[in-house]
Amino acid sequence: AAGDEALRLFADAVQCCLRNQDLGGRLGGEEFAIFLPETPEALALPVAERIRARMAETPLQHDGCEMNVTVSIGVTEAQSKDSLQTLMQRADRALYAAKQAGRNRVMPASQLP
Repeated sequence: AAGDEALRLFADAVQCCLRNQDLGGRLGGEEFAIFLPETPEALALPVAERIRARMAETPLQHDGCEMNVTVSIGVTEAQSKDSLQTLMQRADRALYAAKQAGRNRVMPASQLP
């Protein structure tokens, strides 16, 4: 039940930070993808940071307990040669780099080797 509440908390954070033309959805488990059409990585990073900060600032209330929930976010920009698969793989690499760097952070794919 706490996991379901964490998903709702995340959905609320995302909804507050996106524009009408943006699209977000759950891939499965606790992984999500958010598409910001016509948005370069440099402009997507502040959006991702707002989502991360909102999650870090909003404690999860469950069964009388308060818990902190954090997120790690990988950000990438679509290139003309990208398939959906290569785009998602690059974002996933950035996500795991954010986790390895200590979690609760946003990692741009452009900073990866």
